[in-house]
This record gives sequence, structure tokens and C-alpha cells, in this order.
Amino acid sequence: MPFLSMAPRRAVIVAPHADDEVLGAGGLALLAARRGWEVHVLFATVSGYPSTPRGESSGTALRAREVERAAAALGLAGYSVLFEGEERHLALDAVPQSTLIRFIEEHVGRIRPSLAVVPGRGHHHQDHRAVADACVAALRPAPDGRAPFVPAVLAYGHAAAGWGGEAFAFRPDVFVDIGAVVEDKLAALACYESQVCDPPHPRSLPAVRHQHAAWGALAGVSHAEPFECLRLVQR
Repeated sequence: MPFLSMAPRRAVIVAPHADDEVLGAGGLALLAARRGWEVHVLFATVSGYPSTPRGESSGTALRAREVERAAAALGLAGYSVLFEGEERHLALDAVPQSTLIRFIEEHVGRIRPSLAVVPGRGHHHQDHRAVADACVAALRPAPDGRAPFVPAVLAYGHAAAGWGGEAFAFRPDVFVDIGAVVEDKLAALACYESQVCDPPHPRSLPAVRHQHAAWGALAGVSHAEPFECLRLVQR
């Protein structure tokens, strides 16, 4: 993984909601943290809402505790939240892009990462699309200025990749071998007890394991996380 040999060893993962960081890049986060990297997560929202087939609401306080447990399981150096509570949850498309961009820029400027991992654009969920667009603007390729240049930017996939059509296209060209940490990733996902569903839901633990086994088979390893490389500048 050439991007894990970069310096400084600091990474930022941007997540529209609490659990997206694990679903999209939990294995990469674990591998990076165990190689001495500082891994930070930027959450656009942390909120409780009915997300299981049973229609149970987790409540924001419970969701915040789940974030803490998942952060510890991943070995994160820290995390930050833009909106806590239900007001902006499921409504990030109504938030001015400048607000989302500023949040990302400020923390990237503070952390100064070598690697940024962001949501993919082709998602059915409006929050994901809004945050993906903000990431592209905030991480635009420009010399160091108001925000530092981030040489490596990856976009993680999502269950929406099961949709056809160009609007939902996800074309990974980077595969991270997570065979050594797949069970630890699932343990981190299990910290979001209110969000984990029963099989065959794509957010069930068996389904997530199967997804990574399928990507791994395509990449020649037991389990893999797929990413689109948006930028990789070797210095």
C-alpha cells in the first residue's frame, strides 16, 4: 500500500453519518493505526433515528456512545462532529455547501493529513452526495494555502453500488487487503448496535463479511476494501 508509506503518517476519514467510517474504511483505519498512523474521523452528523427494520430509534445520546466505542475499537486518534442531533440528519443536502466545505477545510488544516478517505459520489443517499461534493471542493488540488495539499485521496464504496446506471457508478481501482483485520472491522461495526441489521440486509455483519470476501476474490486476497483513487501524488 504505497499511500501508507507516506509522511506524515496522518489520515482523515470523512463520514456523513456515524458508522459510515467503519463500513467504508474500517479495515484501512485499523491497518493504518496499527502502523503508527494518526487516524481522525470527521462526522457530518451524529444523530439517533429509526434505521433498523424494526423502526427503533437509537437516540442521539446512545449514538454518541456508540461512536466512542467504535472509535476505540478502530484505534482512532480523534474525531470531530459538525452537527449533533436530528435537525440536520438526513438533510445535509439542505445545508449550504460552504458550511460542509469549511468544516472539512478547517480540520484538514489542523490535522494536515497525507491521506484523506471520503465518501463516493454515486450514492442513493442525499447526505452522502452532499458530503462527497464538499470533499471534492475542500480537497481541491492546489498548492498549500488556506488548507494544506493532501497528496492521496481515496473514495470508499457503499451498498448503492448494487444499483445500475451511471449515476450510481462505483469503479474501484484500489483494493486494500483487510484479511488480517476483517474480524476486528466487524467488531468495530458491532459497536453500532442500533445500526446493525439482520441478514440479508447489506448492513448486517454476515453481509459485510461477504461483501469484503467478494471484493477480495476480485483482488486475489481473502477480504478487501475497495476504493476509487481520486488522487495520488508521490513526492
